[in-house]
Amino acid sequence: MNTTEYVNTSGVNHFNADIRWDTISPDAFWSAADRVQEETLAQANAMFSTLRTADPETLRELLIQYRYFTVYYITDLALLIAGMEDGPMRSFLADILYDELGCGKSNGAHPALYDKFLSSIGVDDRDLNSEALATNVALLDEARRRLVDPVNGSNYGIGLRGMGGECVCQVYIAQLHAHLIDNPFIREHKDKIDWRFWDLHVGEHDIEHREKTRALINTEVVARGGTGLEKLGLGYEYSMESWRQFWINIFAIAEPAISRTADRKPVRGAVGLQIN
Repeated sequence: MNTTEYVNTSGVNHFNADIRWDTISPDAFWSAADRVQEETLAQANAMFSTLRTADPETLRELLIQYRYFTVYYITDLALLIAGMEDGPMRSFLADILYDELGCGKSNGAHPALYDKFLSSIGVDDRDLNSEALATNVALLDEARRRLVDPVNGSNYGIGLRGMGGECVCQVYIAQLHAHLIDNPFIREHKDKIDWRFWDLHVGEHDIEHREKTRALINTEVVARGGTGLEKLGLGYEYSMESWRQFWINIFAIAEPAISRTADRKPVRGAVGLQIN
C-alpha cells in the first residue's frame, strides 16, 4: 500500500468543496451535506479496501484504532446533551446515549462490545488505552474542545456529533464492515468472532437511529434556517474533516515502518473531561 497519498501532516484534511454555510438555504442544506458525505465515503472506500487483503497482525493494528472513537463518542454525546435545551432532539440523543452505554448493562456498552470483538480476532490483553495514535488523540481532543466551546453553541455540536457522529458514522462503519468480512482471516474465523458490536452498527438498529436523527435535525434545526443552520453546517463540516483525517492516520500505519515509529498516547478514558 502506498500510504503517502493519505498522510497529511497539517492535522486536518480540508475539503475541496466550497460550501457557504452562512448563506445556504434550508432547501439546499441536505444536498450540500450529502455531497460532503459522498466525498468522504469515496476516499474511505479506497482506504477500507486495504482490509480485504491485510494480514492478521495489520488487521488487528488497524481495527484497534477505531475503538478510541467509540470511547470518546459516549462522553462527547453526554456533553452535547448537557448543553442543549429540553426538547425532542435532546430526549432522542439521550435515548441514543442510553443505548451506547448498554441500556444499564456495562458489559453491553458499545466500547465493551468492540473490545470483545477485538479479543475474538486475537488482540491480546495489552492495555489498549495506551495504544491510541497520538495524532488521533489530538483530533478527538480538538473535536471535544470545539463541542464544549460556548461560542459554537449546541447547533454546532449537533452538526459535530449528531450529524457527524450518529448519521455518518453508521454509513462509514457499514462500508468498513463490507470490506472487513471479505478478509481471508476473518472468513476463516467467522464463526468464532464476536459480532455483536457489528450487528448493532450495520443492521436495522443503527440505520433506524441514523434516519431518526436526520429527521429530527431537519425539523428542529434545518427548517428553522438562520444562524442555527450555519452553525450546524460548520460543525458537520469540521466533523467530516476530522473523521476523514482520523482514518487517514489509521491506514497510514498499514505500512510497518510507519506503524513502528508512530507516536502513541494514552486516551483520557470514557469519562475524561479534560479539553486542553
